[in-house]
Amino acid sequence: MWFSLLLIAATLFLYYPSFRYGFFQDDFLHLLNTQGPIGDLLKFFTDNSAIYYRPLGIQFAYWLQQKIFGPEPIYWHGISLLIHLLNTVFVYSLIAKITKNKPVSFLASFLYATSAVHFISLFWLAETNLLLGALVLFSSLNFYLSGQLTLSLILFALGLLTHEIMIIFPALAVLLRRPPRRYLAGVSILALGYILFRLVILPIPATGTYTPQFNLSSFNSLIWYGLWSFNLPEELKYQIVLWPPYIQPKFLVNFMPHLLIWSGSFVSLLAVIMLKTKPWRLTWLGLGWFMIGISLFLVLPLHQYPNYIIAGLPGITLLLSLALFKLNPFWRGLVVAIWLISSFLTLRITELTHWTVQEAQRVNRILVQAEHQYPALPTESVLTIKSDYQIKQALFDQLGFQFWYQNPNLKTYYGDVHDLMPPECAIIEARQENIRPCLADHHIYLLD
Repeated sequence: MWFSLLLIAATLFLYYPSFRYGFFQDDFLHLLNTQGPIGDLLKFFTDNSAIYYRPLGIQFAYWLQQKIFGPEPIYWHGISLLIHLLNTVFVYSLIAKITKNKPVSFLASFLYATSAVHFISLFWLAETNLLLGALVLFSSLNFYLSGQLTLSLILFALGLLTHEIMIIFPALAVLLRRPPRRYLAGVSILALGYILFRLVILPIPATGTYTPQFNLSSFNSLIWYGLWSFNLPEELKYQIVLWPPYIQPKFLVNFMPHLLIWSGSFVSLLAVIMLKTKPWRLTWLGLGWFMIGISLFLVLPLHQYPNYIIAGLPGITLLLSLALFKLNPFWRGLVVAIWLISSFLTLRITELTHWTVQEAQRVNRILVQAEHQYPALPTESVLTIKSDYQIKQALFDQLGFQFWYQNPNLKTYYGDVHDLMPPECAIIEARQENIRPCLADHHIYLLD
C-alpha cells in the first residue's frame, strides 16, 4: 500500500501542471465532430478524413467525455492521468508475471509512471488516445499471460479500433511467451484483416511527416527514442545534430547546468544497466520489448516524439530495475533519485519550451479575451483577429471559436478588419469616431 501511495504521489507531483491547460488545435476538430446523439456513433467507424483510424480511441472517447463532463478540460485531464496510472498497474502486473519478482516489478512500474516521456500524452488531450491504446495493449497482454486467451483476443480486436499501436501485439505476445497455435492463428487473422482494411477499404491518406519510410532517418529516430527513454528532453532534438556532432552555441551557454545534469543522469543510468543487468534472458527480453514497442514509429522518422515510447518503455524500466536490485540499498536509492530529478527537470523545461503548452496558452488568452469582449455573438457573425499564424493554428482555424460559442456559422477572419469594413463604417472611421457599433450592425466584431 505504501508503495502505491508513493507512486501516485510522485506521478501527481510531476504531472499536476497538465491540469492548467485546456483544449487546442486537434481538440476542436474532435470536439465538434463528436457532439451528435448516440445514433451518430456508427459514422465514427467509417470516417477516413484523417491519417489515423481510431474510432474508439478518439471519436468515441471524445463523444463519451463530452456527454459526461462537457467542455471542462480539468476533468478530461483527470481521466488521462487515471488511464496513465492504470497503464502503470498493468505494467507492474506484466513484469511480475515475467520475472516472478515483486520488488523488481514495483520498481519498474514506478520508473514507468514517473518517466518524462508521457509529457505530450498528459498535457495534450488530443493524445489521450495513445494512453488508451497502451491501456488495451497492456491489458490484452496481461490476459494472454494469465491464460485468458478469448478475452485477450477480444481486447486485441478492440485495440485495433483504439490505436494502431495495437498492431505490435502479436510480436510482443510471441516475445513474452510461446502462444498456442489456435490463438496465434486468431491473432494473425485479426492483424491481417486490419492491415487489409487500412490498405484497401479505408486506405491511409499518409502525406507530409506521416509518410511511411525506412531509411537512415529511422536509425536517427531509434537513437532519439533511446535517449528519451532515459528522461532526456525532446528539446535536445532541435538543438543537437547527432552526426556530425553539433550543438547550438546559445543553447549550450544558456542550459549548461541542465546539460550537465542530463548527461550525468544518462551516463549513470546506462552504466547501471550495462554493468549490472542479469539474467541475460531477461536482458534480451527487455531490449526486444523496447524495440518492438517503438517499431511502428521507426517507419515514421519525420514524425518523432517521446510519447511514442509508451509501449516500449517497460522494456527499459525492466532492465533498469533488474540492474538496480544488484546494488545495495544506498546506491539503489541514489539512482532512483537521479531518475526522478532528471524527469522533474525535463518536464519543467519542456513545459517552458514545448509548442503544445505554448499553443494551449495562446488559446486560453484569446478565449478569455473573447469572452470578456463578447460573451455572446449572433449566429451569422464574423470575428476578426489580427493576422497571426500561430493563433490560427492553435484555434484550428475556424473551429476554435465555433466550438467556444457553439455556433457552426461563426466565421473567424485572421487579418485586417479594413478588408471587411463596409463603406459606411469607413466613413465613420475617417471622422475618427468609434466604428465598433457600425461593425456590429453588420455582424462584424473586432477582437483587440
